[in-house]
Amino acid sequence: MKSRLKFVDHSSGQPSDCGQVLEIELSSQELNWQGVVLEKGTSPHFYPTHVSTPYFYFALGLEEELHWEAETAEGMAPLHTIPGEIWINPPDTPFTHKIDEPCYFVILAIEKDIFLNHCPLQTDGKEISFLKNYNVQDNVLKSIIDLFLIEVENKGQNGPEYLKNLISMLSVHYLNNYSDFSDQEKQLPPPSRFSEHDLARINQLINDRIDQQISVEEMADALNCSKYYFLREFKKLTGETPYQHLLNIRLDRAKDALLNDRQNLQSIALDLGFSDQAHFTRAFKKKFGVTPGKYKTA
Repeated sequence: MKSRLKFVDHSSGQPSDCGQVLEIELSSQELNWQGVVLEKGTSPHFYPTHVSTPYFYFALGLEEELHWEAETAEGMAPLHTIPGEIWINPPDTPFTHKIDEPCYFVILAIEKDIFLNHCPLQTDGKEISFLKNYNVQDNVLKSIIDLFLIEVENKGQNGPEYLKNLISMLSVHYLNNYSDFSDQEKQLPPPSRFSEHDLARINQLINDRIDQQISVEEMADALNCSKYYFLREFKKLTGETPYQHLLNIRLDRAKDALLNDRQNLQSIALDLGFSDQAHFTRAFKKKFGVTPGKYKTA
């Protein structure tokens, strides 16, 4: 079954055929959910170029790790996605991806009006900014997507009111965590740049837990601010995303370890928080132009 999702060339407004490679094994199509699409499937590759959708779009990675690239303000950036991580993209927000590997996914897409009309929060009259974010690790968000998936698997047995409740629950969580809605509600003062002292606190957190996964939520909590505020202001201060900053610190530490330690490459990779040696090698070569093994023996 082919995907029923709508992809649009963002410049021309014309339909894009980038979704034709998506092979769908389970779909909400027969349930006639107005403005809501859920699809589970696979794709051998995916190459959308400056494409957008009319949805609040959530793509949950399944089964296999994925190494791919996504366009940022600085150009194409490497990404490493593990099963359970989520890509979030707001309506009418363009994206460009290069995925050369097979990918396994659940996509939940909800049209903007349906999404906001089912939200119990007071959004009328507010100019809300929404985050586009990759590699989101959010157990609450994943659990809500799983509930949509289970409802499709059960052929919508709980009925339209249950669907409305799911959309309501998702919209509240999304607005509170991936938009500036909470900041507006709290009437926060105009945002200011983080200081070098704030950056030092984040770097200390990273150094203390260099061998562990560190979420954006934990970084934001360290500075007592919302996730949205943290992501926006961190990029202003450093010129890079928290994920890129964390990766660069790990890679710089790796250079010292390669020259001074007698550990093998796998041990260094794990000690610095990389998922495996292959991920470490790709990231190291991407930044420094040489593999860790060659750098160690140079």
